[in-house]
Amino acid sequence: MVKVALLISVSAAMHLEKIRRASCIECEHVMPAENFGRHLQCWRNGGRKECKKDVIFNTIKGDLHNLQPSIDEVNGDRSNYRYSQFTKTFNQYGQCKTAVDFKQRQFQPSKEIRGVIARTYFYMQDKCNINLSDAQSKLMTAWDNTYPPDEWECERKKQIEQIQGNDNRFITEKCN
Repeated sequence: MVKVALLISVSAAMHLEKIRRASCIECEHVMPAENFGRHLQCWRNGGRKECKKDVIFNTIKGDLHNLQPSIDEVNGDRSNYRYSQFTKTFNQYGQCKTAVDFKQRQFQPSKEIRGVIARTYFYMQDKCNINLSDAQSKLMTAWDNTYPPDEWECERKKQIEQIQGNDNRFITEKCN
């Protein structure tokens, strides 16, 4: 009887944690820290832990052009998986039209944010001299062309430019 009660308690706790994570909004990197970090010496010397002391890494990590609000649970599942388009079925996250393929390590974002992701990737590629694979470059180009910036993305870019002092030209050239 104690084992059953313990199992139910563990199951209930896991369910409550999932609900908590689903209702928590975080500010997260569009291009995962591993993607820009691995190009730095500090990452090669010990990964993210070693980069915590690195000024260049911390500047890139705090770049507002690469930060967006994200649901904790979705972001945790996204991990550092590559962006992709692989399904038309979205049943993992309720009303959130995103999908994660854990086996193939890929993440499909909702249509509403694909253009934002593309322009962020191009910005990070340009600013940090990061190479995108041919497949990622083609996907980001398609998303950039298919999903133009909306009024909010253009306004957000202006606000970040005022705060941070630099532009994301990949948004600017489509907003003007």
